Amino acid sequence: MRALALTLPAAILLSACIESDMTIEVLGEDEARVTGYIQMERQMYDMSGGDDSFCAEEDGGTLSLTETHVRCEFDETGTFDEIFDAEADDDAPVTMDGALVNLGDGRVQATFPFAGMTGEMDEMMDDPNMMAMMRQMMAGMSISLTVQGREIESSTGTISEDGTRASITLGVDDLLADPGDRPEDFETVVRY
Repeated sequence: MRALALTLPAAILLSACIESDMTIEVLGEDEARVTGYIQMERQMYDMSGGDDSFCAEEDGGTLSLTETHVRCEFDETGTFDEIFDAEADDDAPVTMDGALVNLGDGRVQATFPFAGMTGEMDEMMDDPNMMAMMRQMMAGMSISLTVQGREIESSTGTISEDGTRASITLGVDDLLADPGDRPEDFETVVRY
């Protein structure tokens, strides 16, 4: 779960037409809870051999299959390293990594470096036919991330009215943008 949920290769995201909604709640100086779901089209899941290892029960995942979609709902609490899997696959061509860093004084910085997505995704972008196909397949899909805590001090995302959550949603145009036009890193300082 951790390796998929928080270091999901962007090329897999694109090629599998995955939609995701994830919330990371900072609970303490080295404890967080990640909840949400990852969903893909059933056809893509079946074409990949129906491997459900991306949604392991021992990592807090619950897999559900319908005729049209495969959905992994997850709920996991752990240390920052456990949540962001310090042993993530370094061979992944593209990752959307994240990090939680304790700043002291009851504050934590959450960072998701979207602007740095490179590698296989850039190769895909060099093929106009592939990009046209990806845009069509991903129409209406998005990836949403939320950082939550007692109080959001600052964020590059949108801060909720009550000041306890900061969010960002990436659509097709964000994910398939040229490298210089990709979204900035999603950074949030949160109090727990």
